Amino acid sequence: MAKQRPLRGTLERPGPKPQLALAEPPSWDDWTSADEARRAIRWVQRFAITPTGYGAGEPMALADFQRELVRDLYGNLATFASLPTGQGKTTLLGAIALERIVRGDDYAEVDVLATKMGQAGQVVLAASRMAELQPELRQRCALYDEGAELRYRPTGSRLRVHAARAKAIEGLNFTLGIVDEVGFAVDDLVESLIARLGKRTDAHLLGIGTPGFDPNILWRIRRDHVEGTLAPGVVYREWSAPEGCDVADKRAWRKANPALAAGFLNPAALELQLGLLPESKFRVYHLGQWVDGAEAWLPPGAWESCPFLGAPPEGQPIVLGVEGTYDRTVSIVGATLEGAVFFGWAARQATDAEVADALREACDRWDVLEVVHARRIRTRLFARLRQDGMPLEPWPVGTDVEAQSASELYRAIVEGTLLHDHDDMLADHVGNLRARYLADGSIRLLRPGTGEQVDAALAMRAAWWRAQDLADTQPTEAVRIF
Repeated sequence: MAKQRPLRGTLERPGPKPQLALAEPPSWDDWTSADEARRAIRWVQRFAITPTGYGAGEPMALADFQRELVRDLYGNLATFASLPTGQGKTTLLGAIALERIVRGDDYAEVDVLATKMGQAGQVVLAASRMAELQPELRQRCALYDEGAELRYRPTGSRLRVHAARAKAIEGLNFTLGIVDEVGFAVDDLVESLIARLGKRTDAHLLGIGTPGFDPNILWRIRRDHVEGTLAPGVVYREWSAPEGCDVADKRAWRKANPALAAGFLNPAALELQLGLLPESKFRVYHLGQWVDGAEAWLPPGAWESCPFLGAPPEGQPIVLGVEGTYDRTVSIVGATLEGAVFFGWAARQATDAEVADALREACDRWDVLEVVHARRIRTRLFARLRQDGMPLEPWPVGTDVEAQSASELYRAIVEGTLLHDHDDMLADHVGNLRARYLADGSIRLLRPGTGEQVDAALAMRAAWWRAQDLADTQPTEAVRIF
């Protein structure tokens, strides 16, 4: 007689969910421990069944580095971890999330944010498969919203997936927040989750993933960790190969990939990836190293070869661009409606009063049609100046504007049609810019991962682009040609 097996996929059945039998509570219901990490590790290793891969069908055996991550998570408000792919991250996150919603407290909320919706859904999928494999959980859990939410029905606690959009995370009140692939996450979204940590006394945040190619919030947290300036309650952990190591060095592989020693990463897979991937991607994905994947955006000598033109005469219509924060150089760069650019003013750690004085002086000198500024910098200052009548406009946020403005500026410089005043600081900032080339051939300008200043260059781009737009709408004077 064939062995009877429990049905798989039962959590995903449409229609009304079966009524809960008022039987005995689960065997962990009476556990008491003030140490959240110890309780979570104990629960995962006893009740979480590995759904697929190494050890499938067996209780999870957490490796040392995984237990270290759980202790960091519950010992701090926010934990950020950088490690290569293939370390069992999704299975671990699924187990941590499942333990948190079935722990027994009412209405616990675990919210998962990822750069891609399907990627975050893998955490919910892993947790739901674990619940399905565990007899004490099978009838107590249910999937909703096409698999985007796993609910523990006795307490109303739930694990949910959220798209990487600001509106998707407004109002979240999580007990545990998870940012998957935080190395590629948008800063504003992660910062929004950090701001919500105070809503619950038991809230914790975990951001985990491989390094990214662009300097984002994980890169800055790593920098602060190295410099010893991390905020209290925040911890950073990294598993990576030694800097400058040979990509084929097996000792570097073992240092970066703790899953090799734990026995759930096949070294043959790394051999295969080494032969298939470019070195930069192998270093990021399999050695856990931060690599600047961007390139210099201009051909050598292109900026220096552009014609010289000094600052315009007083009273001429211009557009100003402003870029920079308090801890970076704040720069003001101007552009004429004819398409020439010139350096205006810059200062390190400038006060609001100094920035305001520089802008007012420029408005007194020229006919400033618009002051373009980054949307999120010095918001109070720009709101006050706007009320005073200064023509301020935020730089539009959107991939189309970013790509179009960068590509057109590149063309103008390379073709030598962009006139500028050859200012040394502006030249340095332009040279420091990096670019990523998109599939359609357009360019996205980036700050370098090594921290060089580029604010004057970005201010120049904003002023030049808006001046082009305004030139198309300004009335022109008739010119007598005979």
